[in-house]
Amino acid sequence: MSGTSAFKAKDQEREDATLVKACRKGDENAWNDLVDRYQRLVFAIPRRSGLSEAQAADVLQETFLTLFEKLDEIEKPEKIRSWLVTTSKFKTWAVVRKNKGIYSPDTEEEMELEMSNLKDDAPLAEDSLVQLEQQHLIRTALGKLEERCQKILSMIYLTEPAASYAEVAEAIGVGATSISPLRSRCLKKLEKVLSRS
Repeated sequence: MSGTSAFKAKDQEREDATLVKACRKGDENAWNDLVDRYQRLVFAIPRRSGLSEAQAADVLQETFLTLFEKLDEIEKPEKIRSWLVTTSKFKTWAVVRKNKGIYSPDTEEEMELEMSNLKDDAPLAEDSLVQLEQQHLIRTALGKLEERCQKILSMIYLTEPAASYAEVAEAIGVGATSISPLRSRCLKKLEKVLSRS
């Protein structure tokens, strides 16, 4: 891990710890921020283990419900990401075991061993987690830009299929020839926000 990555990881841990502490005091906005920050990551774990969208949604809900119930018991709030990943894996594996009609493992070690033996066509590698976190950072940074830039960049880069320049121009009320320079300016603003995060 590079020095910059390590520094950003420490910043992330400090932010996570602050959010968890605020959640313990009943701060609803902090809870929403925490869920927004990690819901894609938590949802990806059951999906990559072969569960359906509905099952993955159940795992997501149960993981955050467990977090809510155990908020005061978490010893290292700065490690909430790891806690969520582990809890989501436990709950995912419980669903897999239930589907097969066999018992759930009693310990994290048993669960990790059995999950490593699970045939998985799309394993949740560390680089997948990193990619999800990078996507989260970009979405967070995008939310700090003015509304017009948010709309331009979201329509071009975050919709499937990507919107055409003509569609973007119509949505924000400018001529189609204005979109390319506007997009460039918005990307530069996004880069500045990301460099500060």
